[in-house]
Amino acid sequence: MRTELQGVAAQYAEAVLDLATAAGGDTADAVGNDLLLLNQLLEQNRQFATVLELPSVNAEEKKALLKEILKGKVNELTLRLLDLLADKRRLEILGPLEHQYRELLNKKNNLVSASLVSSEKLSDQAVANIKARLTEHLGKRLELEVKVDPSLIGGVVLRLGDQVIDGSLKGQLKAIEKALLAV
Repeated sequence: MRTELQGVAAQYAEAVLDLATAAGGDTADAVGNDLLLLNQLLEQNRQFATVLELPSVNAEEKKALLKEILKGKVNELTLRLLDLLADKRRLEILGPLEHQYRELLNKKNNLVSASLVSSEKLSDQAVANIKARLTEHLGKRLELEVKVDPSLIGGVVLRLGDQVIDGSLKGQLKAIEKALLAV
């Protein structure tokens, strides 16, 4: 079921990105931000999310509720997308749709998202150096999220798409433990 939702979400994401790109300006970014904002709203307000999921609430009522809450706060294309999703009873794909849309938009903009987790706060200079080297290596623009996790003990963990490079002391200790248990 999850894979089916992701497949449907990917189709909607591609179509919406095409429309947003054709609209020009910053519409594509605005729609991406709208979808992110909407998903955050649904996570924070479970009552609102539940109403949108209820089959007993018809599409027209859901559309009216969404318009009342979002009118003037989101792009017109986003409102049209929500109307379509309500009509097709597909509002449950908003999470996967936002994720797929963000991936397609990043690809279109030649942008790669990465996460760097270190055991202690890195200096701005160290972060800038890491970002510059990764940008040079990848040949793409880089959006780098930096976090601190003291449980790593030392070193860093870099997540780049579905690739993880674990250079942490915690990761090395786990590898040693695994090797010793295998003996």
